[in-house]
Amino acid sequence: MKKIAFLLVLVSLVVGSSCSKFLENDIEATNKKNAQEIADYISQKNLQMLSTTSGMKYSIDRVSLGRGAVIGDEVTFHYTLSLLNGIKVDSTSRINNAPAKITLGASNIIAGFLEALSLLKEGEKGTFLMPSILGFGSQSSASIPANSNLRLDLEIVKLRSEDQIIDEYVAATKLTLTEKTTTGLRFLRTLEAPGGTQLKAGLLATVKYTGYLAATGKQFDTGQINVALGDGAVVKGFEEGLLKMKVGEKATLVFPSSLGYGTSGSSTTIPPYAPLIFNVEIVSAK
Repeated sequence: MKKIAFLLVLVSLVVGSSCSKFLENDIEATNKKNAQEIADYISQKNLQMLSTTSGMKYSIDRVSLGRGAVIGDEVTFHYTLSLLNGIKVDSTSRINNAPAKITLGASNIIAGFLEALSLLKEGEKGTFLMPSILGFGSQSSASIPANSNLRLDLEIVKLRSEDQIIDEYVAATKLTLTEKTTTGLRFLRTLEAPGGTQLKAGLLATVKYTGYLAATGKQFDTGQINVALGDGAVVKGFEEGLLKMKVGEKATLVFPSSLGYGTSGSSTTIPPYAPLIFNVEIVSAK
């Protein structure tokens, strides 16, 4: 999948008062031209379309009773992005059954695409005509001239909330769920040690661990660490899980981003809104 369809590049312009009026007039003229081109396209194609306050024109071509996407959802979709002259800019491959996938709120996408997602429910298809201000504006590339209106044909194939991602993972492990806490932690004890020391705040625990992204199964870290329990030195879900364990025990901890790295993520390895999996073993505690 090409990146251009989803990158929203913000350009900061520093202008003096002498040219600000000129810039305003230029933007107004471009918006007017865009609106006319979209109106002409709708007329030529004999389309029946609704309007949004942003200037987007759209039609829902297949209606579904599914839910709409919300921030934090994993959205799987097919799309075709074209210029109004019919030239295709980018698309997913239906032949190869290769839809695109993003986490809503964690990806920088053009404003028009984001608005289109908000207008569709799971299972629905729509056609969206966006003025250049909702696309790439005055920026240009080899395939998209400056101030180009765009057509987006979009289908939302599947939505998964963090809870759905977690529950699907837990079901796939075929392990017995030991406990689901009120915070959203799923605790799966995989090896018991009845005679081991119970972990509690104030102890220093040595823990072997491997971390994975629940949505993809991708490993992002592994190793051994010393955790001062009760000090908040590790993410909440990790510590909450450890406090349910004894020395010598093993467990799988699965928890939502609210107990992990939240809406910001961590560096390049853990994206925003990422539910996490940790396989842990308590080596010792003192």
